[in-house]
Amino acid sequence: MDLVERDEELARVGALLDASAAGCGPLVLISGPAGTGKTELLREIRRLAADREVTVWTAHAPPHESNPPLGVLGQLLRSAERRGTDTSAVSGLLDAAAQRTEAGGSPLRADETHALHDWLRAAARHTPLLIAVDDLTQADTASLRFLQECAAHADHDGVGFVFTERPSRRADYRAFRAELLRQPRCLNMWLAGLPPSGVERILTGHYGPENARRLAPSYHAATGGNPLLVRALVQDRQAASIITDSLPLLSGDGPAPGDSFAQAVLDCLRRSDDGTLEIARWLAVLQQADRSLLERLAGASAQAVERKLQELAAIGLLSGDGTLRHPAMGEAALQDLTTADRNEMHRRAAEQLHHDGADGETVARHLLAGDTTSEPWMLPLLERSAQQALFDDRLEDAFRFLELAVRSSTDNGQLTRLVPHLVAASWRMDPDTTTRALALFDGLLNSDMVPSHPALALIRCLVWYGRLPEAAEALSKLRAGNDAEDIELRMTRMWLAGLCPPLLESLPPEPEATGSGPVPVRLVARLTALQAQSRVLQHGPDQASVSQAEQILQGSRLSEETYEAVEAALLTLVYADRLDRALVWADGLLASAAERRSPGWEAVFASVRAVIAYRCGDLPTARERAEFALSHAQPESWGLTVGMPLSVLLLACTEAGTYEQAERVLRQPVPDTMFESRPGMEYMHARGRYWLATGRLHAALGEFMLCGEVLGSWHLDQPAIVPWRTSAAEVYLRLGNRQKARALAEAQLALLRPGRSRTQGLTLRVLAAAVGGQQAERFLAEAVDILHESGDRLEHARALAAMSRHQQAQGDNDRARMTARLASDMAWACGAYPLAEESLPGLGQHKVKAVPPDLELPGGGAVALLSDSERRVAALAVRGLTNRQIARRLCVTVSTVEQHLTRVYRKLNVTRRADLPVSLAQDQSDTA
Repeated sequence: MDLVERDEELARVGALLDASAAGCGPLVLISGPAGTGKTELLREIRRLAADREVTVWTAHAPPHESNPPLGVLGQLLRSAERRGTDTSAVSGLLDAAAQRTEAGGSPLRADETHALHDWLRAAARHTPLLIAVDDLTQADTASLRFLQECAAHADHDGVGFVFTERPSRRADYRAFRAELLRQPRCLNMWLAGLPPSGVERILTGHYGPENARRLAPSYHAATGGNPLLVRALVQDRQAASIITDSLPLLSGDGPAPGDSFAQAVLDCLRRSDDGTLEIARWLAVLQQADRSLLERLAGASAQAVERKLQELAAIGLLSGDGTLRHPAMGEAALQDLTTADRNEMHRRAAEQLHHDGADGETVARHLLAGDTTSEPWMLPLLERSAQQALFDDRLEDAFRFLELAVRSSTDNGQLTRLVPHLVAASWRMDPDTTTRALALFDGLLNSDMVPSHPALALIRCLVWYGRLPEAAEALSKLRAGNDAEDIELRMTRMWLAGLCPPLLESLPPEPEATGSGPVPVRLVARLTALQAQSRVLQHGPDQASVSQAEQILQGSRLSEETYEAVEAALLTLVYADRLDRALVWADGLLASAAERRSPGWEAVFASVRAVIAYRCGDLPTARERAEFALSHAQPESWGLTVGMPLSVLLLACTEAGTYEQAERVLRQPVPDTMFESRPGMEYMHARGRYWLATGRLHAALGEFMLCGEVLGSWHLDQPAIVPWRTSAAEVYLRLGNRQKARALAEAQLALLRPGRSRTQGLTLRVLAAAVGGQQAERFLAEAVDILHESGDRLEHARALAAMSRHQQAQGDNDRARMTARLASDMAWACGAYPLAEESLPGLGQHKVKAVPPDLELPGGGAVALLSDSERRVAALAVRGLTNRQIARRLCVTVSTVEQHLTRVYRKLNVTRRADLPVSLAQDQSDTA
C-alpha cells in the first residue's frame, strides 16, 4: 500500500467512525511486517476518532514471553480510567482472574466474562468507544479470547476495534485472526514497503522536492521502501550534518547508514517472528542466500527457512538475489552478539562450507572473520588462499590470511615456511607494516635447519632488514640437505656475495663439486639471474651475463616466484653499464608493479630506476625516483638496502648544487649494519662525492679509500659498482698530486674488461687530467666519444668541460669556447648547475629553463638541410675533434672533411666552428 492508497483507506475508517454513533463501530485489522508503519497508521486512526469525539482506549502488547495473564485487558482498564470511566466494578474481578491464572488455574470464567461484557456495553452507551491494541500478535491468550468474543458482537454493542499485527506462527493467535477475518465488517489493511514515489514523499519534507526526487531511488534501494528505515536514514544524515557542521544535504549524497539505521533494522528483526533474527544473522555472516546452507546452519526445515526469508523480504531487508540489501543491515543484525558468538558463527560456517566443498577463499574468509584455526585442515587452506591472493594481487587478503596462519601456528617448520611469505606480502602491500611481521622471527632460529627454500628465505629476510647477528647464527646452523636444497644454498651464497659479503663466513664450507645434478625447473630463472649478477659484480661486465639477464627479463612475468630473478637480472644490466636496456626494463617493471598495486615492488624498482637515471645524467628524474622510492617505504623499512635510494638522492642533490638538501639526506639516520653491505658502500661513495663538491677534500679521500679497502676485501672491487679510484684521483688532482691520481686512474682502467663503456669513459676523463699534454687530448677525445655513446649526459658534459679547458690551455680559444658552451648546455639540461656555471661562467645564471641548443644558436633551424655525411662531420667537429681526428674516425681524407665543413657553414649560415649548433653533438649518425 502506497501513501495514496493509505489515505484512501483512512478515509474509509473515518466513515466507519462516523457510523459509530449509530451503534456500529469499525473492526479494522492492520497487517504487515515490522517497520512498515502499522503503529503510525494506528495513531492516525486514533486522531481521526478523537476528532469525532470517539473515546479511545489503548493497549500495546509486550513480547509474549513477558506478557502477564490478562495483561492487555489490564492496560485497557487503565486506559479507561485515564479517560474518566469508572472501572471499580471490574478491576477487582480482573485482578482475581489474573492471580488465579498465574497460579495455574483457569482464565476468565463464564460469569467473569459476562460481567466484563456488561461493563463494556454500559461504557459504550454514553459515548462511541474505540479499542485500539498495537501489536496484538503478542497478546496473552486470555485477553485474545475476550477480545475475540467482544469483536464478534461489537456491531450490536457500539464498540469499535482497531488492531495491528505482524506475521506470526503462534497457534492461538492464528485461530483468533481467522475468526476475526470471518467477520463481514472486518477491514484488513495490509501495509508493505513503499514504492519509490512513497519514499520521495517522505524525503520531500526534509530535503525539498528536487533533492527528494534525485535521492528517492537510492534510498528505496537501501531500504526496500520500509518507512521506518527511510526515516532512520534521514535521522542519520541529520546527525552527521550536526557533527560535521555541514549542510544537511550535499550534492550527490546518497544514503549514509548510521546508528539510527542500525537500531531500526534491529527493531524490525526483534519484532519479527521467532527465528527471523537468526536467519538474518546467518545471511550477514555468509553474505549469500544458499537456502540449503541456511537450513543446516540454523537447524531449521526448508519450509521454516523459506518463511523467514519471505518475512525478511517483506520487511525490505533482502535484495532480489536473496542477500541483505546493505552491509549495514548485516552489521545491525550482528551488533548485539559477543565477539565469541560471532566467531563461533564464522567457525561453523567455515566448517560447513569446507564440508560442502566450497572454494578455499570463501572458507578462508570465514576463518579470518572467526579468528580460528582449530582444525588441522585450516592452516594449509589459509596458506593456499594466501598464495592465490598474492597471484591475484589481493595483497591485503594475502597478508591477513598469512598473519592468521602464522599467529595460530605452533610448529617451527610451518612457521619457517610461512613467515617469509608474510614478510614478502607485507612489503608488497605496505613496506611500513613489515615490522609487524618481523616480530614473528623470534624463536624460529633456535634449532638446526636444512637449507630449504623457506629456511633460506627466512634468513634472507633477516639480512635484508639488517638483523645480521641473527642471520649469521642461523647460517651457521645450516646442515646438509638434498640436491635442491644444495642449489638453494648456492643461490643464497651468491646473493650474500653481492649484497652482504661478511655473512659468507657464517655459511658452511662450499662443496668441492657443485652444479653436477639437474636444476629443478622452478629454480632455473633465479639461479641463472644470480649467476649473471655474481659474474658482473665480481669480475666485471661480459656479454654472456648481459644476454642471460635479458633472457630472464624477457621470459618472466613479475610475480612472487620471479621477483628475485627479475631484480637480479635488472641489477646485472645496471652494473654492466647497459643503461639503455636497463632503463626500458625498469620502466616496464615499475608500470607492472603499479598495475599490480604493489607499493613495495614499486619502491624497489623506483630505486633502481633512480640509479639508472643518475648514471644517464638525468638528475631531476634520479631525484624524483629516489624520493618516490623513499616515500613508498620509510627508511627503517628498507633495512640494508636503504643505501641505494639514499645514495642516488645524495648524488643528485650534490651534482645539482642543492647542498642544503644534500645535508638533509646525510642527516637521515641509517642502520650501522648498512655499511656491511654493497648499498652501504654506494652510500659511502656518494657521501665522499658530497665532501668533494663542498671542498672537504680529506674527508672525501678518507671515504673513497675506505670504500676501496672494504670492497676489495669483499671481492666486489669493480668500477661499475663504485668507481672509488677515479673519485679518489679527483681529490688528489685537487690536492696537486698528479702522480697518485694517475696511478689510481690507470689501476681502474686496468680493471675494466675490453669494450667501450660508461665507466671506461669517465676513467679516461680523469686519466687525461692526470697525464696532461698530447696524451690528455687523445684520452679526452676518446672519453667524449665513449660517453656520448653510453648515454650518460652528465659524464659527457664533464668530459667536454675538461676538453674545453685542455683546448684553452693549448691556445685554441675558439674551439675551447664552443666546447665549453656545449658542456654548459648539456650540464644545464642534466640539472647539474654548478658544472654548467663552471664550464661557461656567467651563462648559467641567465638561463631560466633548459632550452634545446639548436633553438638558442644560429643555424638551428637549417640542420635538417644537412646530408648524412655532413651531419657526421659536423657532429664530430662540435664535439671538439680536429679535422685530422675526424678524418681518422670516418676513414676519409682531411680534404674531404674540409669540403664537408665548408658546405655545412654555408647551409647553416655560419662562418666558424664556434657557431655550429651544439645540438649536433647529440647526433648518433657518426657512430654508424
